Amino acid sequence: MKPKIIVHGGARNLGNKETERIKDIINACEIGYQVLLDKNAVEAVEIAVRHLEASAYLNAGVGSYLQLDGRVRMDASIMKDDLSAGAVIGIEDVEHPISVARRVMDMTQHVILSGPLATDFAHSEGFPRFDPRTRPKIDLWMEIMEEFHQKTTYEQIFHVDRYLTGRFKLGTVGCVAIDNNGGIAAGTSTGGLKLNVPGRVGDSGIIGAGTYCSKFGGVSCTGYGEKILVLSLARQVVNYLQQGKSAKAMDAAEYGIKELNSLDAYGGIICIDKEGNLGYSYNTEILTMHYIE
Repeated sequence: MKPKIIVHGGARNLGNKETERIKDIINACEIGYQVLLDKNAVEAVEIAVRHLEASAYLNAGVGSYLQLDGRVRMDASIMKDDLSAGAVIGIEDVEHPISVARRVMDMTQHVILSGPLATDFAHSEGFPRFDPRTRPKIDLWMEIMEEFHQKTTYEQIFHVDRYLTGRFKLGTVGCVAIDNNGGIAAGTSTGGLKLNVPGRVGDSGIIGAGTYCSKFGGVSCTGYGEKILVLSLARQVVNYLQQGKSAKAMDAAEYGIKELNSLDAYGGIICIDKEGNLGYSYNTEILTMHYIE
C-alpha cells in the first residue's frame, strides 16, 4: 500500500489570510507525509494536526477563538482503524489538544475526557501549561464583545447563533492517513465557534460525529457542529464505505455532504478508504485542504 495523507483547515467562505492558511496546511501535510514514510498512520495524523494547531491562522490550538467569557477551550479527537479512540472536550491551558486526545486513547480505559478533568489529565501526564490566546484573537474577541455585550444574558447564551450566522468563518482542522501496511487513522481539532458559549459541545471531540475510523476508512469533518452531531456524520460516511461494495472515498464524502444539505447545513469532509482512495467534498466556497498520494 502506498502511504497517503490528506489534511484540511476548515470549510468556509473566502476571507483574509487564505494564502497563509494554505501555506500552513501544505506544510503540515508534507511533514505528516514524511512521518508516514517511516511510521504508522496514527503517528502521521498526530504530527500533522499538531502542526495545524500551531498555526495562528486556523481555529485550533494557538489559533483558537476566545469563548464568550474570554477563555479558550478546545476539543480534539483521534481514532485508529482498530476502533481505538481518544478525545478531549473543553480542554484548557495546553498547546496541542490532539496529543492529549491520543494519550487518552493510549494510556486510559476511557474514550473522552472533558473540562477540568481533561486539563488536569494533560498536566499530570507532563503536557506543559500553555496559554493559547493570541493578541489578534483577543482583539477580535474585544471587538465582538463591544457590540455583543448589549444583548441579554439569555440571548448571549442560547441565541448566539442569531448573531454569528453569516458573519464569521470557521477553521476546524483535521487529517486522515493510510500507511504502507494499510493502517488508517483520522483526527480532528478545533477551538470551537467564534464567541463559543462555555459548555457548548460541537462535533470535533465526539467519536462518530467529527471523527471516525474503521478498517473500511477514516473521516474528519468540519462545519456546522450541531448538525454534524445529530447526523453522526463521520460514522455515516464510513458506513457508506462499509455497505457499498464499490463505494470509494470520493463517493462517501459526497454522500456525507448530501446529508448536510438535507439539513441546510454547511461543512466539509475528508476521507480515505481501505483501498487508499482519497475523497473530499464541501458545500461552502472553499475547503482549505491539501493531500499527498
